[in-house]
Amino acid sequence: MVRTLEPSTSWLRKYLRPPKLRTNEPFLRYLEKWLLVSGIVGFITGLVVAVFDYVTNLTLWSYFPNFFTQHIFMIFPIVLAGLLASGLLLKTSSNQIGSGTEEVILAYNEEEGKIDSSSWSFPKKMLAAVMTIGFGGSAGQEGPSVYAGGVVGSWVWSKLGSRRLTLDDRRILVLAGAAAGIGAVFKAPLTGIIFALEVPFKDDLAHDALIPSLVSSVVSYLTLIAIDGSQPLFKFPGIPSLSLTDITGSAILGVICGLGALIFILVYRNTTLFIGRISSKFYVKALLGAVVVSGIGIISVIVLHRPYPLGISYDLINLALSPTTILSALLMLFIMKLLATSFTLGSTGDGGIFIPQIVMGAALGGLFGHMFFPANVDLFVAVGMASFLAAGFKTPLAAVAFVAETTAGPGYLIPSLIAAAISYSVSGEASVSEHQKLRDEIDISEVKDMTADQVMTPNVIAVPAEISVLDFVEEYLFKYQHKAFPVVDKNGLIGTISMDEAKSTEQEKWFQVPVKNACNANYKAAYPDDRLQKILDLMYTSNIGRIPIVDRENPRRIVGIVAKTDIIRAIEKRRFGT
Repeated sequence: MVRTLEPSTSWLRKYLRPPKLRTNEPFLRYLEKWLLVSGIVGFITGLVVAVFDYVTNLTLWSYFPNFFTQHIFMIFPIVLAGLLASGLLLKTSSNQIGSGTEEVILAYNEEEGKIDSSSWSFPKKMLAAVMTIGFGGSAGQEGPSVYAGGVVGSWVWSKLGSRRLTLDDRRILVLAGAAAGIGAVFKAPLTGIIFALEVPFKDDLAHDALIPSLVSSVVSYLTLIAIDGSQPLFKFPGIPSLSLTDITGSAILGVICGLGALIFILVYRNTTLFIGRISSKFYVKALLGAVVVSGIGIISVIVLHRPYPLGISYDLINLALSPTTILSALLMLFIMKLLATSFTLGSTGDGGIFIPQIVMGAALGGLFGHMFFPANVDLFVAVGMASFLAAGFKTPLAAVAFVAETTAGPGYLIPSLIAAAISYSVSGEASVSEHQKLRDEIDISEVKDMTADQVMTPNVIAVPAEISVLDFVEEYLFKYQHKAFPVVDKNGLIGTISMDEAKSTEQEKWFQVPVKNACNANYKAAYPDDRLQKILDLMYTSNIGRIPIVDRENPRRIVGIVAKTDIIRAIEKRRFGT
C-alpha cells in the first residue's frame, strides 16, 4: 500500500536532515572544504585542551598527591568533595554521561553529530572533569578533551557550515573534534586520527572522517605544542633489541591483557549497575564512590607511600618501569586501579577511561616483564599498555600508535601490534563503551535464498509529485527521516527524492518548485522476486539505502520498499528466531 500526506503550512525548520556526503563530490572541492572547517575545529580544540590541561595538571593534581601522602586522612573528604561537585555539575547539565568519549560516540552513531552545549552544559562538564581528576578521582584527561573537541566540531558546523554542509558532515566534524582532542592532550596527532576513526565501531573504521580528522588533529597538536612544548608524554629507556623470545612473550602478554580487559569491563559495568540500584541521588552515589576510591588511596599510601591509583596515575607507569619495583605491588595496583576507576566513573565522576586502561595495561606488562624478561621490562610495559587498550576500547591501531608516539619508541611497534591483535581477538565484542556499534555489514550468505517480497515493507510512504519541495522537506523528510522517498503521480512511480535532490533547487524557490521537477527520474527499483543479493548490489553501486519494489507487470506500481534495516532484521530473525 502506498501512502501520501497532505502538506501543511508549518514553517521550515532551521536544520534539515540531508543524506551522506555525495561520493561524486570533486576531491579538490572536498579537500578545500575540510581544510578550512577542520582546521578551525583543530585550532579551537587545541586552545581549549591547553586550558583544561593547565587547570587540571598544574593547579590541582600536581599538588594533591604529595598532600595526600602527608595528610592521609584528608583523602576521603577531598575525594568526596570532588565527586559531589562533579555529580552536582552533571546533574544540572543537559547530558549526564560521565565519559566525554562516550558522548561523542553516542552523538556520531545516534544523534547525527549533535552534542548539546546549551545551558552551560559544556563548561559544567569540563569543570566536573577538573573536580573529578583534580580531587583524586581515577579518570583520564582524554575523555573531557575528546568531548571538548566534539562540542567544538558540532558548534563550528552550526556557525560556519550549517547551510553548506550536511548533517552527516556534522557527524564527521564531531569525530574530527575528537581527533583534535586526543592529538592535543597526548601530543600524539596520529593517535588522534586513528582513535577518531576506530572508536565509533567495534569492528570497522569511520572512513569518511579520515581527511577532516587528519587536518584537525595535526592543527590541534601544533597549537598545543606551541603553548606547552613537544616533549613526549612518557620517558621510556629506549628502543629494545627484539628477539623471537620477546615476540613470543608479547603474544602471551596480549592474551593476559585481553583477559584482564574483560575482567575490567565486567567490573566496570556491574559497579555502575550496583551503584545505580542503591540510589539515584547523586550525593549517595558520590558517597559510595568516595568511600571506595579514598579507601584505595589510603591503602596505597600506607603500603606504597603514594596514592598511585588516584587521579591520572602516570606515576604508576613509572613505577612499573622501575627495576626495584616489588611484583606484588604491581598486581595490587592493577586491582586497585581497576576498582578506583570503576567506582569513580560508575558513581558521579567525569573523565576519560582511555588512560586508566593504559595504566592497568602498564601494571600487567610491568608485572609480566619483571617476572620473565627483566632485561626488557620497558618493552612489556609498552606492550601491556597497547594491548589492554586495544581489548578494552576496541581501538587496536590507536592503541599501538599511542605507545609509539608517547614513548618515542618506534621499536615497540611490532610487538605491540602483535599483542594488540591478540588481545582484541581474545576480548571478542566486549567493550567499555555502551554506544560503540558493530558496523552494519550484512552477511548475504545468511539470507541468500530470500527474495525482496520476504523482507520488504509493504506500507510505503510516497511523496506526491505535485507538492512543493518545501512541503516535502517539512512533511516527509522531518517526519519520517528516511534518506530517500519514492515520488508518485496519478499513474504511479516517477522517481525518488532525497535532500540531495532538494538542495539542487535554490532554497528560496522551494515553496514554488514541485517535487516532480526536482526528483531523480533515473531511480533504481527491483521486483518482488529479485534476490537480496541483487538489491544489495543496487544499494552499493547507487549509494542508496532504500530500493522501491515494483510490480513486474506494471513497473510503475509500488508494492513495497526494502531498506538495509529490513535485511538486517531478516538476518537477526534467522539467527535468533525473533
